[in-house]
Order: sequence, then structure tokens, then C-alpha cells
Amino acid sequence: MGRDSTVIQVRTDSRLRTAFTEAVQREHTTTSDVLRQLMQQYVRDSLRREAARQSRVVTAAPDAAESLALIEDVQDLDDA
Repeated sequence: MGRDSTVIQVRTDSRLRTAFTEAVQREHTTTSDVLRQLMQQYVRDSLRREAARQSRVVTAAPDAAESLALIEDVQDLDDA
């Protein structure tokens, strides 16, 4: 981890904390590693959801057919 790391405090139920700690130990990893992975996955999922939302906005636009045709033309150029 780089020098720009930071600490995040999370308030949670003690039973959840205990169950999480036990699960992490079973997997032979650390709570930090698991939380980092969960955060990274959440960010990726969020970016995908935003891309899908923007795609729906573009395809719903009045000039969507023209935009899609231009995209296909560019893709055809890439394939050539």
C-alpha cells in the first residue's frame, strides 16, 4: 500500500464484527485486505452502473440512431 493510505473507522454491530473476524481468519487473510477488495468491487460496480445509465440516456436521445450509426462506423474502421 502506498504512502497515501488512510484509516477508515466503521461503526458496526459487535456480532457482525465477530462473525466477520472469524470468516477472515478462516480464509487466512486480513480484515483490511477483505475490506479493500470489497471497496474496489463496489467502485467497479458503481462505474458499470453509471456507464449503463449513461448508455440508456444516449440511446433514449432523439439522435440516438445517428449516434449509434457513428459508433458502428468507427468500430468498422477499427476492424479493418
